[in-house]
Amino acid sequence: MPLYCFGSTITCTQYPKFSVDGVPQILPRPYAPSKPNQKGYIIIRTSWMQSLIKDIEYQVLHYLHNLCDDVKLRKVTLYEIELAKKIIPECLRLGDTCFTHMSVFGTVSKKDGEMPIHYDERDIISCVFHLGEVVDGGNTSYYRGQKPDKPGPKIHSVPFKHGTLQIGFFNRVLHGVDSWTGQRCGLQLNIKQDVLKHFMKYGTTQYDKYRLTGFPQGPNIYY
Repeated sequence: MPLYCFGSTITCTQYPKFSVDGVPQILPRPYAPSKPNQKGYIIIRTSWMQSLIKDIEYQVLHYLHNLCDDVKLRKVTLYEIELAKKIIPECLRLGDTCFTHMSVFGTVSKKDGEMPIHYDERDIISCVFHLGEVVDGGNTSYYRGQKPDKPGPKIHSVPFKHGTLQIGFFNRVLHGVDSWTGQRCGLQLNIKQDVLKHFMKYGTTQYDKYRLTGFPQGPNIYY
């Protein structure tokens, strides 16, 4: 199944690096298409896309303020959302929003697909906006178990419907998408824990050096 990523990451790479007491650490970086002036960066910052993403951000805040029953988790998440917008550089976020990452997945050019059971382990909070026209299947299902290979009983299932927005702590519950027939896409937006933690711990000094030198590539880049 095709998967396209926008925003930033700090995993799946060996560069760029910076040194802390002689120990190399990895810097956050934009995905290549999301570097300033690249196609992904420009798309994310178009007025229509910013309007969509900000609407989704608003719904996340509405969920936390009015629907989330876990008071402690709600307070921590609201604090982290505010902090993300304050300390994570704009070029590592999805424009003027709290989100640091968006995955676009699905089967636009195919007639069927599926998504295995998994956790979104590094997400602070996640939301998925569903698009398409499914002939059969495609429910988002949630499971009681602790491991993807032993998911246990299904505890909840949300039927696919074009325009549905699902919000939750998908790092805490196993979930997957039942096999489907038809065209089905999703925009999965989130804040990555490790990107936020980097700027909480180290600030922007090292990242600013990387940014101001034009986001160079290569395994031996240190700041």
